[in-house]
Amino acid sequence: MLELFAGGQAVTLDQVLTNREWRSAVQQQLEADFPDQVVVAVKLNIAGPIKNSPKIRQIFMAGWQVIKQAVVSDNAVIKKVHVDEQRITGPEAFLVLDGQLKKWKQELLRFEEDFALGRLFDCDVMADSAEGYQLSRRDLGLPPRRCLVCDGDAKVCAKKGRHPLTAVQAASNQLYRDYFVTDLTLPAWSRDFVVDAAVAACLQEVALAPKPGLVDPISAGAHHDMTVMTFVDSAVALRPYFEKAFELGQGFSQAEETDLLAALRPEGVKAEQAMYLATDGVNTHKGAIFTLGILIAAYGLATQDKRSTTLQEVLNFVRKISTNVLDDDLVNSNHDQQEETAGHYQYRTYQLTGVRGEVAAGLPALAQVGLPTFRDRPGTVTNRLLDTLMALAGAIQDSTLIKRANTPAIVQQMQGWVDEFFDLGGAETTAGQKYLTALNQTMIEQNLSIGGAADYLILTIFISRLSGLLS
Repeated sequence: MLELFAGGQAVTLDQVLTNREWRSAVQQQLEADFPDQVVVAVKLNIAGPIKNSPKIRQIFMAGWQVIKQAVVSDNAVIKKVHVDEQRITGPEAFLVLDGQLKKWKQELLRFEEDFALGRLFDCDVMADSAEGYQLSRRDLGLPPRRCLVCDGDAKVCAKKGRHPLTAVQAASNQLYRDYFVTDLTLPAWSRDFVVDAAVAACLQEVALAPKPGLVDPISAGAHHDMTVMTFVDSAVALRPYFEKAFELGQGFSQAEETDLLAALRPEGVKAEQAMYLATDGVNTHKGAIFTLGILIAAYGLATQDKRSTTLQEVLNFVRKISTNVLDDDLVNSNHDQQEETAGHYQYRTYQLTGVRGEVAAGLPALAQVGLPTFRDRPGTVTNRLLDTLMALAGAIQDSTLIKRANTPAIVQQMQGWVDEFFDLGGAETTAGQKYLTALNQTMIEQNLSIGGAADYLILTIFISRLSGLLS
């Protein structure tokens, strides 16, 4: 089975017809309740008997996020929002807005044409009091929708049965792969959207539970000087820094990207001071200030012309920004040994490059482990994020973990714990949940923490929000 349809359930003709009646009734009720407003109805065009699945929902939510931001950017007055992504006949959503029918129809048609997955969407725009009621592409002088298989007139191809169902499904699956798998697509978002995503990533990481050795709403893990509220205060305090990182990326010359880190670092120092003031001296997000700040700046660089970018393009900028970080911070460092950080100590003692090595390499675990795990694991968002955290913990040489254990050998032990967790089925299983709780107790007793994996999880959540994998 093509991956787009995995985990989906075939629908019957009766279910399709019943859903059509339901949709019509919802639209009519919205028009009756809001006679002077514009009603937007959004659904997908998915060929075949399977209309909903985990990956079909990923497509829908990625596009729905783009539509919502278009509304926000327009400062439109929103009267009502309704989303039902679990319908067996496919995800659907409705918006009721102020504005002109023609304007919103044009906006949604642009979305269908310009958004990378837009050809799989069907957006209807209606206004009961407007002349013409429901405008078509022809009404607006636009060409017909293109066929997924041959780029011809989609209606003509469907009417004449030019392509077998398998070909249409394969084309839909390829659109999914191009967007989410081959190289994750990242739309060009506004500064506020990017900063909101960064703050939300910090908050979602700490809210996740149960996390072995880490602070969460249930346990302080091996961090006796912190609570969830400490992290909340810290995340809020970092907002100005995230804004500055994005602005630096947007305004910096791409030809001089290797100089960007020098411009970002003073802002990072200010961010650390803001963090310590907010937390009364507790280090909650020092690692994330470094990695997430560079990642935001790299995204800003990649979207300077307001066009969408890809994960690999952003990570290429991460590498370029961090070109000199190993030489400057570790190899040629002349710091006083009394001021030696854990990173300097681990490089001097074990030749481990830690977080600096991660950014210099372009944050490899983000693309190779974090995002694929979150994209493909089954279950709820919470359980997929827990699986992602554990996969990351087993994939990196976590400098926080090594510092707490005072030996790199702990990395092998961590990999064993991770393997055992996934052998039990991961966080979606009762056994996996019990294992996380027990592992948390073990790590508390041994004073161990996977802070580096937690920072990578923040990066994963951040990019997932930009791409629409998480919204």
